[in-house]
Amino acid sequence: MKHHMRKALLPLALTGAPLTAVAELAPLDDALLSEMTGQAGVSIELETKVTMSEFRYTDEGSVSIKDVTFGGANKNTFFGRTISSISPTDKLDDIRIDIDSNDNGDLLINIGATSTCIGCVGTSPVDFGLSFSGMDLVSADNTTSSRIMSDFSMTGYFTSAYMQVRNSGGSGEINMKVSFAIDDLDVKIPTMGMEIENMYIAGAGFHEDQELGFFDIANSGAVVRMNIKAEDVVTASGTINDALAIRLYGNSGTSAPVVFDMGMDALKIGGTSIGAIKIDDLALYDTKLYIYGH
Repeated sequence: MKHHMRKALLPLALTGAPLTAVAELAPLDDALLSEMTGQAGVSIELETKVTMSEFRYTDEGSVSIKDVTFGGANKNTFFGRTISSISPTDKLDDIRIDIDSNDNGDLLINIGATSTCIGCVGTSPVDFGLSFSGMDLVSADNTTSSRIMSDFSMTGYFTSAYMQVRNSGGSGEINMKVSFAIDDLDVKIPTMGMEIENMYIAGAGFHEDQELGFFDIANSGAVVRMNIKAEDVVTASGTINDALAIRLYGNSGTSAPVVFDMGMDALKIGGTSIGAIKIDDLALYDTKLYIYGH
């Protein structure tokens, strides 16, 4: 199998190589090729920054999101603590993706910091930042529009993310787990005259740890497990075939809730702050989403 794969990949490699380099190619012996292709899994290190001038979803009218940027947080201080392992850049970087397959044929993907050992839960976080200038509702003829969100910015980090693409002998399914924290989210909502400043989301127990002056980066994030698969859904209007079914649950099992702490420094209405908000141990039980066309 590996021998045929090497033959298939060779023409692709040659098409991207300069003629001088091809002329100097020497055949690799089978023993060396075996060492290269016989490793247990693959690791990929990632560094990137993504920008889009506009993302638009159109059915009849449209939803338009403008000036989207996704990359690094460009800082290394989160929740008032400096994390020395993070280099403050605007790139999504210092990420390692470990890919493997088990005996059942499941695809296993582990995402964490490059400083974390392969397959381990990271104590070194990966920072991220997301922003966009505005989200608009646009009429089909593009003559009218309403801005429902503006000046959105969010920074945070994740300490670990896992994905299993399960070989179930049928259509398969995806199981995911991620531990993340958002330390600063700002957004304006013009349609409601509302503005949110310095909103945060962290794991259950975050508030209690903060009161004690304690901060554990590995356990500061909210843990979310997710199951994604195609599923037939019976609704009031009939059966929907192959809807996208998404289930969210907590860290300790499929019946466990997703629990997190959250708050914001200021909620403004009409340009005036009505005060700060703090929510402790917000729990989401039996969360299910079914997405299908109509």
